[in-house]
Amino acid sequence: MYLQDVHVENYANRGKSMGMQILFVFMVIVSILSMMIGLFAPPVFLATIAFVLLAWFIKSRVELDFDYAYTNGSIDIAKVFDKSSRKRFLSFDMKDVIVVGPVGSDSVRAYQGRGIKTIDCSARNPEIKTYEIVYHDKKSNNAETIVLMDLEDDFLEAMKAVAPRAVNK
Repeated sequence: MYLQDVHVENYANRGKSMGMQILFVFMVIVSILSMMIGLFAPPVFLATIAFVLLAWFIKSRVELDFDYAYTNGSIDIAKVFDKSSRKRFLSFDMKDVIVVGPVGSDSVRAYQGRGIKTIDCSARNPEIKTYEIVYHDKKSNNAETIVLMDLEDDFLEAMKAVAPRAVNK
């Protein structure tokens, strides 16, 4: 019998954040106003540069996606900003997973309302089935943590191969 590497990827597209778009428009307006004032008061022009840089930074964070990767019992989640900037966000092993189930299902209901830290890595779209993964976080003294993810069947099957009792569809 040969051991095979298992690698499955999924993603969740959260889309453009309305709050970040409003903040970007506000920063553009402030930049324009400070530039007009800077024409008459040169020291204010330095503030214009800072506002423009801040507006550029905000613009690069408007759209948010999450990439999920399952590799040989390890789950890695990365944030992708505007489809260009990728940042590693969260990683945990299936051996630390307690239970996986759809949001609101009987399998995960026991963990709701207990003040457990919840990390939302889902698209926040009610039409997409979202799953809760409850696991022991090694970085937080084995405290239970809930991660919300939009998972497809191939991802769940790969997880179920490692932890059949923990994964509930």
